[in-house]
Amino acid sequence: MLAARNLSVGIGLHKVCRDLDLDLRPGSRLAILGRNGAGKSTLLATLAGLRAADAGTLLLDGKTYTEHGLREAARRRGWLGQDRSDPFASTVLEAVLTGRHPHLDRWSWESSADTQIARHALAAMSLAGMEAREIHTLSGGERQRVAIAALLAQAPRLYLLDEPLAHLDLNHQIATLELLSRRARAEGVAIVMVLHDPNLALRYCDQVVLLFGDSRHIAGPAADILDAATLSALYGHPLRRVENFFIPE
Repeated sequence: MLAARNLSVGIGLHKVCRDLDLDLRPGSRLAILGRNGAGKSTLLATLAGLRAADAGTLLLDGKTYTEHGLREAARRRGWLGQDRSDPFASTVLEAVLTGRHPHLDRWSWESSADTQIARHALAAMSLAGMEAREIHTLSGGERQRVAIAALLAQAPRLYLLDEPLAHLDLNHQIATLELLSRRARAEGVAIVMVLHDPNLALRYCDQVVLLFGDSRHIAGPAADILDAATLSALYGHPLRRVENFFIPE
């Protein structure tokens, strides 16, 4: 679904990674891990086709993003960034309906079917009954769940999420990861997430990319790569494994 070959990514003088090879197949779940400033968001934005790589090849379903075009790319891949900008007043339902825009013709309005998809997405994020709430009245966690609901309504085949658990309570963090995992298993969608907790990456992802902040990276199966020594080097703090969890020493 998403393939990278010899991908090199940088921002200014900072080199995020060099010669990254990646194959993301339907049903795969990949976590990007690293310290603050390592370039996790930059790499994710590059994989989403929102910024150019320094070198290498990136293909979505066998084509470049340019070959797909903006509308077709938006139907195939969905993006959840960190920023939440709501310059205009809107209801929760209207905010989620924006996820349906890639599927509408240029001069079309949302149909009743689109509205039903949006309502199902809200219910999936435990937001049913909040459709008429003004978006500006929501808490940070509620606003984050609305943003994820809009992504669910978009119904892409590839999800790229930058810190999807930000602002969420623990119960909503686990519920969101469980929901994404079910979609990967049942519908064959592929998921790439920037995460901060290696334990969640080990539990919910089958692949990882570790960014060390100096152009070095490690990519591969989560079960093979996530060990105490590697994570201690990644985060610059000693960790040890206790059963299936990594904790600070």
